[in-house]
Amino acid sequence: MARTADKLISNIRREVSSGILKPGDQLEVNALAERFGVSRTPIREAIRALVDYGVLETRPRKGSFVRILNAKQLFDLFQVAAELEGMACRLASLSLTECSVKAIGLELAKCKKAAEKENNIEYAMANLGFHTAIHNASGNDWLIEQLRQLQINLNSYRTMPYKIRGRIQKSTDEHRVICDAILSGDGDTACNLMRDHMMLQGKRLPTIIATLEQQKK
Repeated sequence: MARTADKLISNIRREVSSGILKPGDQLEVNALAERFGVSRTPIREAIRALVDYGVLETRPRKGSFVRILNAKQLFDLFQVAAELEGMACRLASLSLTECSVKAIGLELAKCKKAAEKENNIEYAMANLGFHTAIHNASGNDWLIEQLRQLQINLNSYRTMPYKIRGRIQKSTDEHRVICDAILSGDGDTACNLMRDHMMLQGKRLPTIIATLEQQKK
């Protein structure tokens, strides 16, 4: 049973990260059980675990939902992530290996392909892969783990600006210059570019929060 619940936790996390499940979306036990072909017991177990992780939240007499952060929580989250992502870029530029260079380049190519297709879901996964490749290239296990934990709550909000016309292509262009700075060994520039890239979403927080609060009512 525990193994089934673990798989469900991974699947639901992946759907939140990719934007398939968005903040405020309700998770119905019966619908999930039917979709994943399991009984309701492991679904409930997975939901309880994801509530504990802060990915989901429960509302009295309404059930479980993908957690909606308030404006301060969301700003704080992006602020911390921007600094840690910038650090990852700086460290990566100092410790590149042939393997990490290939990994970053491969994920950037996936971003470009998804942007050309204007496929938001595919781009969300490619974007996650690009950032993760940089994290791994940093070679700092503590930093990698902290960023992994942040991504659980961060990624569902990262996908929201993708609906804005031209945002996916702009994001890909930002990835390209970040990649160029890392590969050229310019850690300070890469760090600053990544911080700006991450905090761009912060400028859109009021609109995002207003939309989510309307969904919550």
